[in-house]
Amino acid sequence: MNLQQLHYTSTATTAPDGSGFRFTAASPELPITLLGEAEQLIGYEPPHDAPDCPSTEELADFPVAFSHNRLSDGSRLLCRTVRTGPGRAGRHGNFHAHAVRLPEGARLPGGLLPIEAWESPSWSDRTPEGGAPEPLAGFVPARRIDKQGLLEFVRARAERLEPFLADVRTLFRTPDAQQLLVIERDSAATAYWVAVASAVLPRDLADRLTFTTYTRHPMLARQQIVGAFPDADFDHVSASAQHRYRVHDCTGGPSSPARAERDLWASVAARIWLAGQPALFAEATRRTGVPLGLGGGRGPGDEADRLAALAAREGIPLDSNGRTAAARWARGHAPGDSLDTALRARLLATLAAGGTDRTPEEWTVLAALTEEFAAPSCRSAAAPLRRDLRSELVRAADSPDTPLVRFLTLLRLAEALRVEHEAVLPVLTARLTAALLDEASPDRKVVRAALDAHPRLRTAVLDSLDHTAATDDPRPITRLLAAELPRADLAGRPHLRMAAAMPMSALRRSESAARDRAGHDAGHDDADSGTHHTTVHTTVHDDDHTDGYADVHSDYEDRPALLHALVKTAGPEHQDAPSVLRTAYRLVWGDEPLGTLEAVVLLEGIAPGAVHAAGLDEPFVRAALTGTPDDPVAPRLAKTLLKSVLGDGTELPPREHAALLLLEQAGDLATGAALPGCAARVVSLRRQAEPLEAGIEERLGDALARHLLCMDPPPAPGELPDLVLAEDEYLLHAYAREAQGDEVRDLLRRTPTYAAVCFVAWHTAPDVTPVWDEIRTELLNSVLRPEVRRMSTEDVEEIRRCLRQVGGPWAEMFHEWDRFGVLGRLSGRWRARPPRA
Repeated sequence: MNLQQLHYTSTATTAPDGSGFRFTAASPELPITLLGEAEQLIGYEPPHDAPDCPSTEELADFPVAFSHNRLSDGSRLLCRTVRTGPGRAGRHGNFHAHAVRLPEGARLPGGLLPIEAWESPSWSDRTPEGGAPEPLAGFVPARRIDKQGLLEFVRARAERLEPFLADVRTLFRTPDAQQLLVIERDSAATAYWVAVASAVLPRDLADRLTFTTYTRHPMLARQQIVGAFPDADFDHVSASAQHRYRVHDCTGGPSSPARAERDLWASVAARIWLAGQPALFAEATRRTGVPLGLGGGRGPGDEADRLAALAAREGIPLDSNGRTAAARWARGHAPGDSLDTALRARLLATLAAGGTDRTPEEWTVLAALTEEFAAPSCRSAAAPLRRDLRSELVRAADSPDTPLVRFLTLLRLAEALRVEHEAVLPVLTARLTAALLDEASPDRKVVRAALDAHPRLRTAVLDSLDHTAATDDPRPITRLLAAELPRADLAGRPHLRMAAAMPMSALRRSESAARDRAGHDAGHDDADSGTHHTTVHTTVHDDDHTDGYADVHSDYEDRPALLHALVKTAGPEHQDAPSVLRTAYRLVWGDEPLGTLEAVVLLEGIAPGAVHAAGLDEPFVRAALTGTPDDPVAPRLAKTLLKSVLGDGTELPPREHAALLLLEQAGDLATGAALPGCAARVVSLRRQAEPLEAGIEERLGDALARHLLCMDPPPAPGELPDLVLAEDEYLLHAYAREAQGDEVRDLLRRTPTYAAVCFVAWHTAPDVTPVWDEIRTELLNSVLRPEVRRMSTEDVEEIRRCLRQVGGPWAEMFHEWDRFGVLGRLSGRWRARPPRA
């Protein structure tokens, strides 16, 4: 079968209108309707800087416009157009176009691809004699583009190879795919680019690839690959705005920016070219069917993985993404599937060799091939992998951002390859422990699976949890053991045993009480700031019927009993360890405050020094210091702490120590056990204890005032002066409040001797301080005088007798103080005679 041909050039005849370009020869079977369409495709304009009247030698330097075009009827036009000489008046120069038409579905004879007809000797650059094309059965390959030349070409343009291949990959995906504009200084170079594209495409697509190796008006061209010179009529800015072109300027001009997402297939394909193995593209096509994600049930990732696997099989160095793709393919194809044992071993050796830093994705896929890498036949080849794995384990341990799943993947691979990993186990153990304790962690299931698969890791994590329970809040571990590790082996781990034994109902009630208390405190804060706040109380439904502790908040002694029960679960060999007591305390009380009665009960059941050894001084001291003013146990707790807990040389902050001493002193004052000189001691300690807790201050002020106003036993003579001279206004005002109370007034009314005592006391240290003068004057006038006026003459005389016994001027002072006018004494209206008690 002969090919349909046509020739087109400029001629001159004798007819006036016979000059110009026209079809000078055409096969008779060529549809005449296509000639007009063909004429638009085979025109030629030389470069701007080309000579107008070129010599024979210069003609050889003109670009060759070799194009492959699709016509409207589905047929294709393969054309070669060359400059043949100077043009006629006003023309760019004469040229000759020789073209062949391939009917729809037909191919070039001999199975040649269109680009393989480049510069074939079968092309003609002149019109045949007689105006009829000579029969052409096929093209004789010129072999102008051979393998060696093509490899040298791509190596010289290595920087443009990957982006070009990425763009070639898109040409057949959509009908409106962007055209590729290749800027070169030689049309032969463009032909090489077309050959590169044709080599990576499946043969049927390469046969349909449209291109032109040269045009001066690339924006008018409609081929998929368009070649042009740097001086072509092309506006890069305008073309970029239209998004019609992907520009590859190999002459130093601007090219299109790299695609946002790197094309894995193009990256692998570029490495195959640079390694001189283009035959792998044909093999990949044969094995995968339809490549490039164009159909056939395979996506671009499948085809890229297969190509990467072939490259790795041939030992072509790949980057991490390429190795990941090859490993992904190997993972999806069992040994013996598609590759024999020797070829698969070569693939695995390339993967193990690495060469560049491995990404997390690569390590994940390599871990899926653990069994093959660990096989004796692969032991030598896997040596680089083991080396890289050691370094990667160190990096993973050093970076807290390493995902836990990846860390575990590396561990699994290290165990299989017998890579030393002891150094990273503590870090991994800490990460696993933290993930287990974080109830919101998405890695909890992964950790549980890892613990089931790695006995050593499970042991290390349980030991870490036991340490955490001993040194931190153990309550989350109680929930963790119940929810995630219900059957864990807790032998030899006393803190975990206690955490597991903690009743969940007691834990929930304690936490609910803490939330309620926090809401109550927040409500007070809002009220203080003028904000109205509504607290919503949540009822906790307790479904733990195994809890033997009915209500840890209704009876103080329940919680101490629970603590002792938990300590027993630690085991006899651990019960005396300070850390066990500390863990039990934290389990039972958590962040809740310790009550004073609870503290006393605990101290009675714990060996001396155990509280301090366990580091629990602070909650016990806080319980004592924050008690209410009327708490009957707080002074007793303070005395116990000072004697049995802190009496062994334990140092407290000076303020807290002074506050405890004041609390103890307040208790002694209330029980009458205070020693002489207590007022001076109280004043001195108050200065050391500032700022003193409000409850202690109120208790202390009341107790000291009662002590100083007490009749039986009376205070030591110097107590009140000590207080007055200290000028402690708070204690003085507390004394005044107590003296103005009903108890003192009643005692004054019933006991003249007490009135004498108060008269002396309230005349003590006059003019020492304005505050005391004001207080004593007020007490004399508003408390003592009214009661004395109501006394009988006998009672008043009893006061004078007592004062005379005291000695000094007291009796005379009282006489002067109690003198009345004549009318008052005669009428006696101020003397009342209340019955004696």
